Amino acid sequence: MAPRARNRGSDGQRISAPIEYDAVSEVLQVVRFRGMFICRSELAAPWGFQMGGRNFANFHILLTGKACLETGSDSRRIWVSAGDLVVLPHGSRHTMRDSPGSIALQLEDLIKTAKSYRRGTLRAGGDGRKCVLLCGGFNFEEREANPLLAVLPEVIHLQGRRPGVDAWVRSIFDFLRRESAAGLPGAEAVITRLADILFIEALRAYFGSPDSDKPGLSLALRDPGIGSALALLHRHPESDWSLETLSRHTGMSRTAFATRFAVLVGEPPMRYLTRCRVNKGATLLRNNGATVQQVAERVGYDSELGFSRAFKRLLGISPAEYRRTPSAVLPVARKASTPTAGRGF
Repeated sequence: MAPRARNRGSDGQRISAPIEYDAVSEVLQVVRFRGMFICRSELAAPWGFQMGGRNFANFHILLTGKACLETGSDSRRIWVSAGDLVVLPHGSRHTMRDSPGSIALQLEDLIKTAKSYRRGTLRAGGDGRKCVLLCGGFNFEEREANPLLAVLPEVIHLQGRRPGVDAWVRSIFDFLRRESAAGLPGAEAVITRLADILFIEALRAYFGSPDSDKPGLSLALRDPGIGSALALLHRHPESDWSLETLSRHTGMSRTAFATRFAVLVGEPPMRYLTRCRVNKGATLLRNNGATVQQVAERVGYDSELGFSRAFKRLLGISPAEYRRTPSAVLPVARKASTPTAGRGF
């Protein structure tokens, strides 16, 4: 049964409708990775490290033990237990340690002073209580144009032992623990693929969490009108959308729709549509032999100039330059609008 929210929208209306999972599927279509690294860390208390603040997302899977995650300007604290997955979609600076009082080194310094670091396994810390972490990072293709990333929270915390987490997710955690410990040939490739699945599952759990009471994509997908509008924008970004046509599809007035969308999603409908169009256009430029003009038309622009302006505004590079530039050396584009911080669940 689909989860039901216990939240209220911007106009005070309680949002209790189940999430339409075709809307979730449409939103998840824009998730595409562009490379990844992963490291197994065997850490004994006291230990701590700081990382983040770079142009890729981070994740931590705690296989055994317990750890404390601190993130944000207010050093918000989240306790992570064995079987938990933490994802920081925006690569925010954060600290992981065994307890709040432990000294936290920069990750690079922790590696330099580690007891050992070979075959992708780091051993560091003192002589106390031990834990095992799988840490990694991955890039999202066209991250600044990606409409999903623009509205994800700073932290997504998937508690593996919480009731409601599917048994197959726990099975993946168990498999990851065994695979990372065995060190067999091809283990890194297997772990990477499984981590991809876990990231998708973390997003699904975030969307379906009944505990989040803050505006964001999770709450927006539960709203019947806004959820259906999001599915339409993702499925057909090339259509001639306007506030009038979108509000008509949702059965809301133009003003009510625009206000509700902006509050729940975090940005106006037309700006979100621009991200959807540029994101799809970037994919076509990479994987299609069409001209820039043809790509512009396929994603809903009347002219190449309009498409190019929107593309450069989001990605910091023209469509022609983007097509010529290898993805690994693309410049860091303008930062997306700051998302609403999410709660762990």
